[in-house]
Amino acid sequence: MFSKFTISHGKTGEIVYVDDIEEAKEFVISFKHSVNRTLVNEFIKIQGNKFLVYKTTFYSYGAGMPEYDPGSGQKLTIVDGLVQIENIDRELEDFTYLVGTYADHALSYGDKSMKLSQYIEPQNPAFFSIDKMTLFELIKYKLRK
Repeated sequence: MFSKFTISHGKTGEIVYVDDIEEAKEFVISFKHSVNRTLVNEFIKIQGNKFLVYKTTFYSYGAGMPEYDPGSGQKLTIVDGLVQIENIDRELEDFTYLVGTYADHALSYGDKSMKLSQYIEPQNPAFFSIDKMTLFELIKYKLRK
């Protein structure tokens, strides 16, 4: 069994993307916010078999934007209109993004950058997790590509 960083179609359960955890150790999910129409970046690390959301950046507060909690140890900076909240330290076993038609969700890490809509059609959930996969499952995934 191998631990892998995976993205699955949230409705069908089909694994649509696999990579080594070491390759995807730190990544960014970027999208355009549907209300304030500005870019949002969420910075995530893989720690063990969990995800840690540690930072976010965006250009304007609005409905659905992350809240800054001054009593939690978070650090807030605003430079040239860019709001950055660090030390969020929110641990997740897994998480889901609804692939939007406007949001144009993208995943970036290392030298890789991809639109989630390349793997999951808009209006469907993209489920991020750390999965145990057998060698057979990995070969089957590679052959599908």
